[in-house]
Amino acid sequence: MVVSTSAIFGRASCELVTFRSRAPVLTMTPCRFAVCCFTTVASAAAYEWAGIFQTPQDEYMWTAQKVDGNYADPAMNLVVLPASRSTATELDSLKAEGERLVNTNSSVCTSVTFGDVITPQKDTCYSLKFDMNLWQTLYRINTKGVAAVAFFAEHVPTEFENTAHYLKDSTGEDIEPDAELPLPPAETKPWGPVIGAAIITNLITFVGVVLLVPAIARLQSMYPVAFTGIISGFAAGALLSCACFLLLFEATHLVAVGWKKEVDILWRWGTMILAGFILPTIVHSVTGLVVAREKSNKDQQDAGDGQAEEAGQELVNIQTRYRLIGGVLVGDFFHNLCDGFFVGAAFSGCGDSFGWKVALATFLHELPQELADFAILISPEAGLGRFKALVANFISGMGVLLGALIVLAAEVSDSDTGLLLAFGGGVYLHVAATECMPKIYNTDLTVVESFVCLGAFIIGAVLIGLILIDHEHCVPAASNGGHAHGH
Repeated sequence: MVVSTSAIFGRASCELVTFRSRAPVLTMTPCRFAVCCFTTVASAAAYEWAGIFQTPQDEYMWTAQKVDGNYADPAMNLVVLPASRSTATELDSLKAEGERLVNTNSSVCTSVTFGDVITPQKDTCYSLKFDMNLWQTLYRINTKGVAAVAFFAEHVPTEFENTAHYLKDSTGEDIEPDAELPLPPAETKPWGPVIGAAIITNLITFVGVVLLVPAIARLQSMYPVAFTGIISGFAAGALLSCACFLLLFEATHLVAVGWKKEVDILWRWGTMILAGFILPTIVHSVTGLVVAREKSNKDQQDAGDGQAEEAGQELVNIQTRYRLIGGVLVGDFFHNLCDGFFVGAAFSGCGDSFGWKVALATFLHELPQELADFAILISPEAGLGRFKALVANFISGMGVLLGALIVLAAEVSDSDTGLLLAFGGGVYLHVAATECMPKIYNTDLTVVESFVCLGAFIIGAVLIGLILIDHEHCVPAASNGGHAHGH
């Protein structure tokens, strides 16, 4: 008995000749590239991909596109079987028939070209012929009266995706399978590298700030007015640059993953920015209403006019302090949380090498930002003190670890991450524009000092901007041909 198999690799084939009383003998025909290419009947699946879909509509569109100027293959066998329900069990029950039919010689299959109708039916194999003169070839899938459809394809359909998904409904929406074959390998999550990278990133940033504390404290005592203006200018530049180049920009792409209509994307994105922007004001108002005002009223009852005025001023100082501290720490925490999302996603979906690259980029843009946050926290208005400011910075920096753990333990959607980024960006806009920038207009500053403050703003902005030139986050591709969304 002779069983022939072939593999497409130049022009090659192998024949497995079996004798009843002897071991199998393999005879080989040389390939064009001086190697023998063969597949065994026992080990090779006749299909590369299979998927099952619900089909409530009467018609769908199958799309094959050129990638880098060419189709992945000039033709492809495709089996389309009707199914009673769209489940993994149903797909598995059709596996034997699908495999048998998709392995049919393409000359025997029903040939279909651009615009032809494919109807799900048993004992039928379709040979999709792609139009080499067009950048994409479309086929209509007639699903009238069919509850679900199982596809068995000679190639993974995403090999033919360039700008459009391989299956769309009548409104142009992407249709994803409820189950696929072959099953993806069991996923192992890189807990060790992710936790290590998050902790190292936070520790290195913390140590960097600690090493610069003596110099910052010395300058603050020697030149209090100039130092406040200069460090505020630096902080404003760094925070605004971080908000504009990283948080708000990436938020636009990520929020768009969850919603299709522009208005749905825009109002959510804008609302989160405004919510973040108003947060420090809410902290200011709540502090005055719940905490400081009670103390102030008590002082006014026990004091004369002069002491009452002093107590009122104390109320304003307390409100300003909590507004600053709350705004800086909340904005920093949400930024770190989202960075943790990215670090976790990079390790789990893109490998250790890319993960450490993202961790390094995170550290590089965190250091100047944390320095700016520290400078605000030790300013006379916030008045935290160096030790408390360091501790507060370190705690908010643990958001990187929390974000990484959340990504590994549970799926955080791109759209939710985008909303958090927009919220953090709004907080940074408020702190930079309303708390930091006014300090560079201090009338006690000399003309030279004012220009130095402007220079500090530029330095802060450029440092973040330069660091982000090669700053990227990996959004892993979905397995088995699913759609992935990147940014």
